[in-house]
Amino acid sequence: MTTGLQFWDISIWTLLLAFAGIFLASLLANALIQTIRPLKKALIPSPVLGGILLLIFLTVYKAITGTELIEGSVLEIITYHTLGIGFVASSLKFNKNKKKTTQKAILNSSFFTIGGYALQAVIGLIITVSLYFIINAWPAGGVLLPMGYGQGPGQAFNWGNTFSQYEDAVSEFGAFVGGKDFGLSIAAMGFISASIGGVIYLNIERRKGNVKMQKEVDYTERLKLEDYESEGEIASSDSIDKMTIQFGLVFIIYAISFALLYGISTLCDLSGVGLLVNTVKPLFWGFNFIFGVAVAALYKLIYTKLKDKGVIKKQYTNNYSMDRISGLSFDIMVVAAFGSINLEAFLEPKLIIPLILVCVSGGVITYFYCQHIARKVFPEYKDEAFLAFYGMLTGTNATGIILLREIDPQFETPACDNMVFQSLYSIAFGAPILLSLGSVGKGWIQLIVCLIIYVVIFVVLYLLMRRDVIFKKKNPEKEETTKEE
Repeated sequence: MTTGLQFWDISIWTLLLAFAGIFLASLLANALIQTIRPLKKALIPSPVLGGILLLIFLTVYKAITGTELIEGSVLEIITYHTLGIGFVASSLKFNKNKKKTTQKAILNSSFFTIGGYALQAVIGLIITVSLYFIINAWPAGGVLLPMGYGQGPGQAFNWGNTFSQYEDAVSEFGAFVGGKDFGLSIAAMGFISASIGGVIYLNIERRKGNVKMQKEVDYTERLKLEDYESEGEIASSDSIDKMTIQFGLVFIIYAISFALLYGISTLCDLSGVGLLVNTVKPLFWGFNFIFGVAVAALYKLIYTKLKDKGVIKKQYTNNYSMDRISGLSFDIMVVAAFGSINLEAFLEPKLIIPLILVCVSGGVITYFYCQHIARKVFPEYKDEAFLAFYGMLTGTNATGIILLREIDPQFETPACDNMVFQSLYSIAFGAPILLSLGSVGKGWIQLIVCLIIYVVIFVVLYLLMRRDVIFKKKNPEKEETTKEE
């Protein structure tokens, strides 16, 4: 008698059905956007609409049948891993294009981004701390605003889920009940904020005559052979398919990052130190994608050294394929993240009231922050800079690119390059904010200290962005001429 699973057991099909639902929702959303003109004008990304459709369908199905068609935990697992896989694929690209921007602009873009995170964290915490004394809301919940708006669904899920698992021995505030749904809902509202704010800005500036909407470009006509592959790459199909190698590299590197995380986690457990077990361990697992990026960077370094010495003759990674893998991963992540939201959690005023206030305030303040910085720091292409960074600071890089393409479809301004190349600097400058997440929900002292740190970070980065004006050197020749007159 066989005791194992049978082919007709639903558990064998659960993951496949989850992916089928995700792809069906994505394709349906794309068809609706291409067919319904108002949806297309709203600039809502297909994965966002797909996630909303999946969420509605799963919620209605559960209300009618009383059972879950796709378990929320399955969608959560997909969200968690596709975030890491997408970052690994993006990091494995070998950039051979000449940068159209300057290091100064990239540095300012990093200040722009991290300053936005800090501002969002301050606004979010002020709101949730205030609501704690009114409706007993979880006081540190506002810190999920920069995670949902600035980082996207993956990080909003990671930290919302972490906060929801806090115990009284770990946090003075206890567990953030519904934290995962709160974070994912902020991410969902962030995409909507990006669409609404982007459309409003475009219409205002178009009426002023400052911007001109570009016709949709058929990008397939501009693609050349070098866009698909570089010189010296392996053959497309040999004894092993080229795409197999691409996926193989991504998953092997992601598995190595898991091994590193598991090793660190084991050491934390063996230490018996509360700080390491309760703070450092969850912090590292929440940043699984950073470990993936680090391993990918190490792989590229070793590969480059071996190729320079002639040990390796061919290039195994293909930039075009890595773009497709990362794009696929992030699309799946967004749809799965929205589909995993439990709307029943928001029947509780402690969640719905903070969510509304945090999301609306975050969207409005981010809008005016981006508008101000774009005009002061990037005056030569202020409209492009606003759309790129407002889209990114309320959604993801992809959202910023969607908005940017409305007036700069061929990326003739440095706005796109600024947004892409600032990531390395942002990891360094954003480290204090990211590291603070392991402490901000532990108690009042930690929360207040973190809030002060966010304010200081914002002020310092704002001054650095405006350093040319604040620390502007006087022109000696002009001074001399003035004295003579």
